[in-house]
Amino acid sequence: MNELLIIIGVTAGAFIGTNLDNLVLLATMYSRYFRHPWTVTAGYFAGMSLIAAVTIAVGEVGELIPIAYLGLLGVIPMGMGLLALWKLFRRSQAEEAKNAIAGNSVLAIFFALITIQLSNGTDTIITFSTLYADSSDHSDYIVAPTFFAMVGIFSGLAYYSVKHPKLGRFLDHYGQYVTPFILIFVGLYIVSNTASDLVPG
Repeated sequence: MNELLIIIGVTAGAFIGTNLDNLVLLATMYSRYFRHPWTVTAGYFAGMSLIAAVTIAVGEVGELIPIAYLGLLGVIPMGMGLLALWKLFRRSQAEEAKNAIAGNSVLAIFFALITIQLSNGTDTIITFSTLYADSSDHSDYIVAPTFFAMVGIFSGLAYYSVKHPKLGRFLDHYGQYVTPFILIFVGLYIVSNTASDLVPG
């Protein structure tokens, strides 16, 4: 039970750490296309499903690395977290591509959401492929459902924040400060000899 809770917690933390910026962007899309919330939701799920597929593929390749060195993959999300901290202190934040190239048709909105997720999903792919490579097959079956549960939670949160602007402003302001520390924590988890990597994946 403890192992299960740890894996769910780390997976949720990794998702939050790599998708808080996308949460604000998703809320913007819900606001912009308020007449088509289900299309926005479908596009978001489709984009994240593609990211999950790429992540699993990369993670499978990562499993070819000798188990003695798998923990060193944790340096990657740690480095991403430290870089995010450095950028935060330097106040050099890049502008999000909030003006997606989309018309008002359902199909255009759907593919715009997929494009947005893929273009902003690099950190998610890197972090989760590292988790997949480091974990056992048993753990992988827990990571995947938790990942999609978080997709659902983020979709609901983004839609809710449109109806409650205070939440949207809170996420936009404080999310940038939380993200680096979550990524560093995930990296430390992978580097350490945790329950999920006791058995080769």
